[in-house]
Amino acid sequence: MLLSFPHMHPELFPADVDGVRFFDPGMAEEGDSFFRPEGLPLNKKMATALINDCINFGEQFKDPSEMAYFGAISADDFYEGSTMSIQAQLTRHFEDMQGGKQERENQEAASRAQFILLLAWTFEEKMMELASIEKGVKKSWKSMDDTLGVDEEDRLDDRVVELGNRESHTGGVSDEQQVQLPWQRIVEALPAFVPQDTVLVCTDKEILEVWDDLGIEFVEGGKELPEGALVATLPAWKFAGRRKEPLKMPHSLTKMTVAIIR
Repeated sequence: MLLSFPHMHPELFPADVDGVRFFDPGMAEEGDSFFRPEGLPLNKKMATALINDCINFGEQFKDPSEMAYFGAISADDFYEGSTMSIQAQLTRHFEDMQGGKQERENQEAASRAQFILLLAWTFEEKMMELASIEKGVKKSWKSMDDTLGVDEEDRLDDRVVELGNRESHTGGVSDEQQVQLPWQRIVEALPAFVPQDTVLVCTDKEILEVWDDLGIEFVEGGKELPEGALVATLPAWKFAGRRKEPLKMPHSLTKMTVAIIR
């Protein structure tokens, strides 16, 4: 199976690659382009509650750079630093399970991996929402310019004071800046749910540059891969750029195959 990486929504995948599917952590509507694994530990109701709890947690930060800290740390550190209700919900959920200690620990590890993917899914939804707002705001300013008779020459010559100078800072829009997903956490969480023959397909230039800096060697693959793709197979934690194995994150020890298209 070819699986988009790191994006989970077809609208955000920048390449035209036949057969690529998109990971669904349990939130998507039905669709042939999505892959939802069976037996996800968190159902949609609980997943939604956890996401809402996390959003409420994020709203306490006045400075977005403070919240950005949590995108760069491990899942364990995130739980230790975030609101206790997130950790408590997961702990209670798995303490009530039937089965032995090891089984409960495995399920909890899987739930944490799913939670990371749920956060990434929600992040993408918010980015698409902001992009839509920005598009609407710019369209409205353009319509106002047309109504006022402001043309492109007026803009370039600065002969008028045009309200559009503020358009990209209205309503929280993104000013066309791209905020990168915490892809290092995503690549470590995916092995918990994808089949062994899964190939992650990545075209993101910034991610490819990171892998180049890490010295990861990509070579020619089989005929079943997209044209021009190069592949590498390594434990997920190496793609995430870690220096050593994160023993508390067992899924990240699994080998993954990544295909890159430059």
